[in-house]
Amino acid sequence: MNLFPRMEARWRLFRIYLKSGEIPWQKPKKVRKRRDGVYIGTREAIIPFLNKDAKRTIVDLIFRPGYLMRDYIQRGRHEQYLAPFTALLVFYSVFTLLTAIIQPGTGRGSLGDSLIEAAEDPQLDIGLEIPGGTINKEKASQFVSKLFRTVSNAFLLTHLDLYPEAVDTPWKESLAAVEADLRSKGIPLFLGNFLLLWLAMALLLRKHQISASGAAAASAYVLCQYCVFMFLALIISFGKSSKLGIFIMGILLFIDYRQWLQIGNRKALWLTVKTGLVYLAAISLFYILLGAILVLVSIYGGH
Repeated sequence: MNLFPRMEARWRLFRIYLKSGEIPWQKPKKVRKRRDGVYIGTREAIIPFLNKDAKRTIVDLIFRPGYLMRDYIQRGRHEQYLAPFTALLVFYSVFTLLTAIIQPGTGRGSLGDSLIEAAEDPQLDIGLEIPGGTINKEKASQFVSKLFRTVSNAFLLTHLDLYPEAVDTPWKESLAAVEADLRSKGIPLFLGNFLLLWLAMALLLRKHQISASGAAAASAYVLCQYCVFMFLALIISFGKSSKLGIFIMGILLFIDYRQWLQIGNRKALWLTVKTGLVYLAAISLFYILLGAILVLVSIYGGH
């Protein structure tokens, strides 16, 4: 028996599945009814990850992520998948819950503990060696100490739910409650990445006739794809790590562009590289502006 025709036929069926999203080798299932006339599956549709749209979204994010984006953005097949922002909240909420169970305490690191100790130290000394006399040394030391405290307070204000010992006023207690609610939904995990990736895609994909809303939807699905593979990495590493690495994320984005925009390998690779460069430029600009604001606060905060 010649196996190559059979392999070729199966590969053809798989390509049909990739482009259409339909499984050509699967027979349609008969719809069963309960005695009360309610279709089986209606009750499950209320629970995320049990309805047909969520299952299709997960499977397509693994096997045909770019075609999923093409179906949703260009072809308008919104009823077949979870909406991108709904998927973001659902995926990252579940991932945050699993991470909290498998890796408890990972959100809190030694950096925050060190910042708390330093911020509470009334005799903070940075220990700089600056030429120019005693007066210049004292002024420079005071400035750097004030800047360090400003950075420490800014970090702790955004992590009050992880460091309850830094909560010393009623408004900080309220802020910590809000942060805990947002963190339980996984929002801090994807919010910054989503905004930066959206900006990069919106700038680069205009010549491919992708609107800003289309770039936002694609950015959300890309982050959902990363979330699925982070979960797989967590399983493969037996709960030790969920990090993907820049190389893996670049490969996934390359596949997304290749399938979604129907472009060749060279163009998809170059577009992936440009997306990474724009992402790095945007995040660098953000931290430069943030650093400038913190320096200004440190200079004029004591006046």
